Amino acid sequence: MSDEERTRFLDHLFTVAERGKLADEALLRRQAVYLLGFDGRPEVVDWLRTEWRRAGRRAVPEGDITHLLEARSASVALASAGDSSQIHDFVDHMADERAGVANLNYWAYWIGELSDDQTSDVFMLDDDTRAWSGVQLLRHLTNRLTPDSLHLPLNLCTLHALIASRPPLLDRRPSDQARLAEVLDSLTSVGGLTRTSRDQLTGLHYALRIAGR
Repeated sequence: MSDEERTRFLDHLFTVAERGKLADEALLRRQAVYLLGFDGRPEVVDWLRTEWRRAGRRAVPEGDITHLLEARSASVALASAGDSSQIHDFVDHMADERAGVANLNYWAYWIGELSDDQTSDVFMLDDDTRAWSGVQLLRHLTNRLTPDSLHLPLNLCTLHALIASRPPLLDRRPSDQARLAEVLDSLTSVGGLTRTSRDQLTGLHYALRIAGR
């Protein structure tokens, strides 16, 4: 793709993100916002910050999955653009139990643990997450807990919530345990982690110690 083609493509995404206000355009708009994180132009990054202030600064109303996902897209896009402060704020939203469940269901569907096609976001509010095992998600997130990951706070938060919701997940999986232990050790000296992230790191270390007991 030439520079001119890339610019035209990003301009089109920006138009989609700006104009996609209708309910049936929510998914397309979220995807456009996410991809704008790879744009990098100052005016686009400024627009993403405005989008975060609109979608992410307010408390997410209970059951409002659309609002939660808009905040997620904006914070992840800003992290991709090099501004990681908002993704820490979004992780704070995950302290709400229903938001945490929605986040897990989102990831499970995105990586293919949920095989059924979904036609709306409502499935993410299903408190019963036993329809999927979590093994694929465990491995997916473990491989993304790297010190240089732009989305480390969200990946760490999600993995912590996954294992907390499924205590036996690490049992009888020595290779997964070994890989996770290696990854967690690489994060212990990472600077810039918030208190929340360090607490989650400690929790994951503890889960490894008691796995299989």
